[in-house]
Amino acid sequence: MHLLPDDVLRHLPRRSLAASRCVCQSWRVIIDDRSLLATAALLPCTLRGIFVQIGVPTLSGFFARPSPAGTRRPPIPGVLDLDYLDTNQIEKSLLTIVDHCNGLILLDHHVVNPATRQWTRLPPYPPESPGSDIILDGYHALVFDPAMSPHYQVFLMPYVLRRATVSGQWPPSPLLLHVFSSRTEPEGSTWRWEERSFVREGNATMGTIDEVCSSSGWEPFDTYSVYFRGSLYVHCQNNCVIRITIANHRYRIIKLPGDFVGNQNITVDPYLGKSQEGVYYALVIGLCRLQIWFLKEYQSSYSSYSNSYCGGINGDGGGMETTTMDHEHEWVLKHDADLGPVLAAGYTLNDVKEEEFEWNDSDDENGSAGEDRQYKGYISQVFGFHPFKEIVFLYDTDTRVVAYHYNRSKVQDLGVLQVRERVSRSFSYTPCWMPDLPGMHN
Repeated sequence: MHLLPDDVLRHLPRRSLAASRCVCQSWRVIIDDRSLLATAALLPCTLRGIFVQIGVPTLSGFFARPSPAGTRRPPIPGVLDLDYLDTNQIEKSLLTIVDHCNGLILLDHHVVNPATRQWTRLPPYPPESPGSDIILDGYHALVFDPAMSPHYQVFLMPYVLRRATVSGQWPPSPLLLHVFSSRTEPEGSTWRWEERSFVREGNATMGTIDEVCSSSGWEPFDTYSVYFRGSLYVHCQNNCVIRITIANHRYRIIKLPGDFVGNQNITVDPYLGKSQEGVYYALVIGLCRLQIWFLKEYQSSYSSYSNSYCGGINGDGGGMETTTMDHEHEWVLKHDADLGPVLAAGYTLNDVKEEEFEWNDSDDENGSAGEDRQYKGYISQVFGFHPFKEIVFLYDTDTRVVAYHYNRSKVQDLGVLQVRERVSRSFSYTPCWMPDLPGMHN
């Protein structure tokens, strides 16, 4: 057990105290029971709803249940309309949610906190080299962990085009990435992108340039990323994930399971997301067979991150130590089932018994999966994972959004969503109520 007197905890800075809650359960109980951290509720610890992007580019809206009468949580301003941004009419019509991370959303040219209606405009993107085979900003990934630091970052992840002039393995080592950081001092009143170098760990690559360019089933606007314990995981070309350890300036290529690129039965875009234990990956095969994979990593990066958690408050990479280690990993299949019988058995829409968009864990929350009915629908799309529970959100037959409790094979109806265009992106939203993040303003 980790023992620490109350008077020591009381003298810690607010963000250090927030990080101390993650050290061990006994510290978390002391901090919460004695109300040492009055701002704990400001952290993104509650699922509020799902951002849904319809078409490209369109900022479509927010899927959530209405606030119950007498709820303790105030309504979130700025979710459904972003009229407070410094956008002209053309930019406003083209607003697109690119990424979400711990309460912040990334648009094409802004980082926004919908809960506080605060935002910052990104600097102009770095120019492409004339005739280059590399697109510098194929995918944009947002990094933010308010329990560790108020600072946030945006990574521009490159992708390669098919051209005869390129050869060799991709990505190279070192890999040069353009990064925006709220910690970087602006030049005058202008923010800027900086170039960072990352060295490859291990021998795995995405393949040769030709293999990467010829791979199908991947587009930058269909890609998701996860920021977890100091590392950024991004779904990239040729059925791969690149894991970037930010503080170490290292990266590793991890092959995805399930062969999304080569399997013609996979017609729904896969989903890389964060859930209860870390990094998860969902695949829909055929009409309604669902696979859920968990990335298990046998390494000391988690422990080294935790051991220096408090010391890493002011660092962009959290508390990661700078030692280099060869990390082993494997994808663990947590769930593999045909959801036809489960969905055919039906599901019920229940009253919310907890705070909005939090689900009751009682066994009577939905119908039994044992009835023998013929299911004539299909899973249209994976909408994401619940960040704190073993739940995946699915779009059933382009009609209803359901929460599938995959550890119990039960389905909960969340409501109707009928749209004319394809849902291109979706993000589980956990609001962050911390005001005045660096560089942000109203």
